[in-house]
Amino acid sequence: MKVHIGNLHNMCEHNTLFLSRVRVYFGMNGHRVVDAPDEADLFFFGGCAVTDRMRGRCEGIILERMAANPGAGFVVFGCLAAFPERLLAAAARLDVTLRIVPFAESSRLDDLIRARHPFATISTNRLHGHIPYQPLMGPADCYVMIAQGCSNDCSYCNIKKAKGGITSRSPEEIAAEVAALHSRGERTVTLLADDCGSYGFDRGTTLPELLTLLCRTVPDIRFKLFTVFPGLYLRFAGQLEPFFAQRRISYVCLPAQSASPRILELMNRSYDPAELTAAVGRIRALAPETFIYSHFIYNFPSETWADFEQSIALARYFDHCVFIGYGENSATLAAGVVPKCTEQELARKSGHLGTLIENGELPAFVVPVA
Repeated sequence: MKVHIGNLHNMCEHNTLFLSRVRVYFGMNGHRVVDAPDEADLFFFGGCAVTDRMRGRCEGIILERMAANPGAGFVVFGCLAAFPERLLAAAARLDVTLRIVPFAESSRLDDLIRARHPFATISTNRLHGHIPYQPLMGPADCYVMIAQGCSNDCSYCNIKKAKGGITSRSPEEIAAEVAALHSRGERTVTLLADDCGSYGFDRGTTLPELLTLLCRTVPDIRFKLFTVFPGLYLRFAGQLEPFFAQRRISYVCLPAQSASPRILELMNRSYDPAELTAAVGRIRALAPETFIYSHFIYNFPSETWADFEQSIALARYFDHCVFIGYGENSATLAAGVVPKCTEQELARKSGHLGTLIENGELPAFVVPVA
């Protein structure tokens, strides 16, 4: 069988890692991955549903391909698969065979292709076709997935709907994978999760305990943490700071999203920006070479210019960050927050960020529309 793999959100590390595994999976099971869509018997898509706009864009690409290749089979995998209604209706209308495979049900792929090598046994640590948007992350990075899902309940996010609560791999399994990578010459590994800070809550363990095991197993390896929810970082800061002092963590992403207490409350993100600022300062003192990255959402419903300026002030404490314009997601609680900010406000804020970046006053990357 000839398979075309469509990565509809190649800036997402999670989506790209899963599709990289899929690429290996099909090859090991005797199928050929083809770049040319018109050669394919099966189309395998991974996409994003982070906002209504992003979901619509991904669905539009799939629908175009269904209309152009009605005789082929189609599989939609990952986050987009958690919201299948429009795609299933279109497939029925076009008389196209479409299978929906959410993250938690990836074993269904084995039945689909009568796999000799089950998907659960397939591992890869490189991201095929990933387009990184942050410094010091790229195609040379070596990724180890430690968990899927999240224990938090941010009002604008639908990760829990897409993936459920936190599902952590066992510490022993992760340690074995890291040790194997070390034996192949890797000296830095990126620990990947929707929230590394939630790691182990379903297993009665924690991220600091995992890092203790990994550092004991492989004494000279370093780690990148992508990402750690700030509230949970602050909860574990006393246990995590020794790893910075020992130069074991070379990179950490702490996605602040806002520095306005009022906006953070609307986002349902319970932490004190002042405490986060102090924690970043302690990392700087312990490990000056550690790269500290963050995310910010701007133009969130009801955000004032003063709220926006608070985020900019916090952003200056990080080595780099991304500012992403808020995008409505009708499946989230934030969709009900009013008043909405206008397109004019978005343009004004985007322009201000651009000026700060151009003048060298803010180390950031701006995505006005997600």
